[in-house]
Amino acid sequence: MHNNIKNLIIGFVFLNTLYSKTYVNVISSTEKSLIIELNFSVITTADLFPKSIFIGLPNGLFPKAEIIEIEESQTLIQSDTPIANIIEWTNIQRLKNLNTATLMVFPKISDNSFIRKIRIKIVYDENEILYRSANKNESKILSNKIINWDQAKNWITKNHRKPKRTVEWPLGTWLSFNVYKDDFYSINYDLFKENIENIETYDPRSIMLFMSPQLGRSKSQETNLNMSDNLIEIPIIFEGEADGYFNENDKIILYGRAHSGFDVNGDNIDWNQNLYYNFNTCWILLPDDNSIRGKRIEQSTPPDQVALTLDYGNSYHHYENDLVNPDLSGLNWYGSSIVPGSSQPISTDTPDVKENADGTLELKIKGHSTSGSLNAFHSIEVHVNEPNSNKIGNTISWSGNGTRVISATISAQNLNKLGNTFFINNISNDINSSPYFDYLTISYGRELVFRPGGIEFFSPIKNTNVRFSFSSALPNDILVLDITSPGEPKMIEVIDNQKIEVALQGENIGRFILADKSDIQIIDEINYQADIDFNSLRNENITADYIIIGPESFYDAAKPILDIRQPSVYASLESIYLQFSAGNKDPMAIRSFLQWTQENWADPKPIHLLLLGDSGYDYRNISGNSSIIVPTVQVQSYISYPSDDRLSTIYGNIPEFSTGRFPAKNSNEVDNFSEKILFLESNPNFGYWKQKVTLIADDAARPEPNHGGIATGKSHTLNSESLASIIPSMIDVEKIYMLEYPEVNDASAYGVIKPDATEAVFNALNNGTSIINYIGHGSAFQLAQEKLLYLNRGDIDNIKTNFKMPLWIVGTCSFGHFDDPSTESFGEELIRYPMDAAAAVISTCRPITVTGNERYTQEIFESIFHNNQVSQEGLGIILQSIKNGSNESEYFHLFGDPAMRLSLSHNYFENTSIDKDTLSTLEIAPVNIDQSLIVNDGNGIIILKDANREVTRTYNIASTEQSISYTLPGPTLFRGNFNFSGSQSSVQLRVPQDISYSNSPGKLFIPNKILSSNGPDHLESIAPMTVSDVSGLLFFLARRYSS
Repeated sequence: MHNNIKNLIIGFVFLNTLYSKTYVNVISSTEKSLIIELNFSVITTADLFPKSIFIGLPNGLFPKAEIIEIEESQTLIQSDTPIANIIEWTNIQRLKNLNTATLMVFPKISDNSFIRKIRIKIVYDENEILYRSANKNESKILSNKIINWDQAKNWITKNHRKPKRTVEWPLGTWLSFNVYKDDFYSINYDLFKENIENIETYDPRSIMLFMSPQLGRSKSQETNLNMSDNLIEIPIIFEGEADGYFNENDKIILYGRAHSGFDVNGDNIDWNQNLYYNFNTCWILLPDDNSIRGKRIEQSTPPDQVALTLDYGNSYHHYENDLVNPDLSGLNWYGSSIVPGSSQPISTDTPDVKENADGTLELKIKGHSTSGSLNAFHSIEVHVNEPNSNKIGNTISWSGNGTRVISATISAQNLNKLGNTFFINNISNDINSSPYFDYLTISYGRELVFRPGGIEFFSPIKNTNVRFSFSSALPNDILVLDITSPGEPKMIEVIDNQKIEVALQGENIGRFILADKSDIQIIDEINYQADIDFNSLRNENITADYIIIGPESFYDAAKPILDIRQPSVYASLESIYLQFSAGNKDPMAIRSFLQWTQENWADPKPIHLLLLGDSGYDYRNISGNSSIIVPTVQVQSYISYPSDDRLSTIYGNIPEFSTGRFPAKNSNEVDNFSEKILFLESNPNFGYWKQKVTLIADDAARPEPNHGGIATGKSHTLNSESLASIIPSMIDVEKIYMLEYPEVNDASAYGVIKPDATEAVFNALNNGTSIINYIGHGSAFQLAQEKLLYLNRGDIDNIKTNFKMPLWIVGTCSFGHFDDPSTESFGEELIRYPMDAAAAVISTCRPITVTGNERYTQEIFESIFHNNQVSQEGLGIILQSIKNGSNESEYFHLFGDPAMRLSLSHNYFENTSIDKDTLSTLEIAPVNIDQSLIVNDGNGIIILKDANREVTRTYNIASTEQSISYTLPGPTLFRGNFNFSGSQSSVQLRVPQDISYSNSPGKLFIPNKILSSNGPDHLESIAPMTVSDVSGLLFFLARRYSS
């Protein structure tokens, strides 16, 4: 044998193991117990965070869990993770009709030790529940999430609640009107006549008034609530109805509740500020059937005897004027700011203060600095009726942007009889101090003096019989209502023109309102609602797997998606608001609608939800620039954030639906999106790219240590290596690690860019990749400090995929920040880009911790490659599988179609061989393929890749020399096309001269496509396959020999 001749020794290696930093294995699973084993290895700080395990239960009770075996190991990895119990139950809920619980396992034992291996035994409580087997949609959501699914799939319960029946409203004419303040209102005959031509044909005694069950207030965001009605009837007074005809002087009198107002909660009177809409929509029905009788306000029953006479009640005043959201996020809105040395006066309608009855004040202020400083010093005082005297409570002083509340008593002697002005003074000497006013609430004892416009008051006591005595005679045409239960008001008789007597019963403080009928506010606008349908979605006869929620104006543009996702339903926002929140624009109407689908629609229940429209945080359009088309749920936490998950967290913290959003601003963008989805579904675009994943990791040397420390910088690359180890061996992995690319100085904020790395990303996208994953630092418009991708540079237009559009998984901060109306995030622009850039995007909506980034990105990959196979589930189901109810898991959103599957190949050849054991350089070798996947003719590509390379890189940072080791893929050595026919085929492979000298195995990839008898341009799926392309895999040992 000649010197320096390279030979190739053939070795067949078929790998079927899944490597991950945390193994979770089921040791045994029965109907009575479950034993699981977890094996931890610690590479980065993220590995010391708790692991969530989702367990199916035979009932709704937490099972017993005990540790039966544990092994510890030492670690040098430092973590701020608190040391807690090793195992802990954190959540129990019904998910897709299965009782589930979340078990958290905490690997950190001490500052230098962790659990290497642990076995846990879980014993279920006895139960007597009748079960059924899981249907196809329940299985899709649960099978990859529930660790004991093989047993739990038999524990699906029947609907745990009796389905809510659809209410069939009487036929008739519907009218609507809006209420802006809690008060008396009247609707006159003339207004009816303007809107209904044949008003004389209706019997006024049949007229009915309806409001939402919340009587105008926003819906609760608590989970696991019973399904509520959409409308409830509210009693009214109809003056002139006795003759059964509408006449000129007839009118309705009602007590109307608005969107915001004071609510009675036991002993407390609380202001309820509506953060979602600006008025309450009320409904009037004029039934065609004149025999129907509407509810009327009844007379209250007076007490037999009175225990106490009072000449006063308690009155409340609230001032809040929302103008600005300083965080541009969340639900916290504030009024105007108060600069140093200035005073903000607030005039209040607080008449008839009772002598010697002190009042109370509550003032809330938020710190703010004109310079953006976090240390501005604020000092606030409150005075009444004089800017610099009559001080109320103590001065509050603080630094920073936090909120402060002044709660104090107001001396009655400092209050005026006809109204009072409160002065909020900023006495800080810090010129940057500019705190925001939030709200002011006043309560005081009010003499019972009747004035024009009426009077409303609360009883100072409860659970007794009381006579309220007014200071003078009441008007002859006075109307007095007990509105303690505002949905069931009662008329109170006036005694001796000056007194009312009431029996205060129940848990709530009594509430009363009086008005002269001639002064009651008249409703001047009412809307005729033609062909209104309260039950198009709210019924039991719908079957769907897939729901699109969007405005009615997007329906035509979305129709192609509906057609390919059958059975599917387009639920317009207008219909959802109408049928699930009485016409009020409450985002929780979406959750109520989705709950209805789960409890009332036909089986199998829907599982996919596409939200079709952009969103934002300005629900009430206070700024005049709201971007909300389809609302999300703003979560007010330490960092406020939007959560689409919470639209479907019906029974607990884990969402019930596989959810995606396309943040469309108009129907043209929906047209583009539909075209993209239709193309991706109908044009498989076969090729090597469908067998490829690209991993991008941020530079270990930047921007640390100023942004997280040296270990944080390394973690991006190390985590990417962990992701690579999860990917099955039949998938080709390309790595773009930024440490591999040279720096170039520029004039940007950090003074450095890496254009070669940017070019590598563009090339990877241009050549085609099924998934592109980035982990590292970033923002809504940029990846990496070195501007790997930069939206403001126009990089979005340089992304050309040649119709090989990938799934982007971007583990960084705010890349999918979709709720800011003033800017667009990179994630939004990728999915909006017509027929290019991205098939879908999974990324975060807010800044996320490095450890959270790593943990959830890894879990996404584990779901994609579950059991060392490529998932065939929709992207929404893959993302749903990692949702554990934590804030950071809610940060991750899918921008795209939740039912779209991965473009990765999931079938591949296993029986592939080469005739010779040893091949010389440039020798031709036949590769034999024996397969049963393809029964027709086809062609494909054969690709030989060299062995992976182990590299160690050193770099300087923080005056230290650091090193990091990782593997890089070997280069492509051979690429060729071939045709095949039938189950057995052979292809010729020429061994190149520049093979590696490594003992590590190389890879041979064989992506293929099927050809029918109609010729090579016609592609079709042929049984027994489930998709139209497959992949083959063979490993080679490459070794250099010399004599």
